[in-house]
Amino acid sequence: MPPDLSFSRLLPTLDGGSRFESVVIPVTRQSFAPPAQPFSVSAFSQATECGFLYLPAGWVGEMHPSPIRMWIFVLEGEMHFEASNGEVRCLAPGGALLLEDTEGRGHLSRVLGPHPVTLAVARLPVANAV
Repeated sequence: MPPDLSFSRLLPTLDGGSRFESVVIPVTRQSFAPPAQPFSVSAFSQATECGFLYLPAGWVGEMHPSPIRMWIFVLEGEMHFEASNGEVRCLAPGGALLLEDTEGRGHLSRVLGPHPVTLAVARLPVANAV
């Protein structure tokens, strides 16, 4: 049995702040791309758009809510995310974060180190939850 995948998500809190929570995504072994060997696949969620973000070295996003509900995937560079409650997550290439704190104070984000960051973004519908 393949292991489920686990990622962090940023959620709004009732007091107008934000917090991190784990989101577990179940996977099952499937013949997804025959004749390639089977591998682990999750259920697919609807995404409405996709795009890329490029953040220069030194970029800081002061406390702000996420402008849209989205998955971000780090392609290059490293990012720091801080929820309003002080919890921190750092993401390196291959890391993913589900941003759902679209209201309230949101979170702080910044580029770590001397290199820019490239993110792939998948916009999610407002009504659907993972």
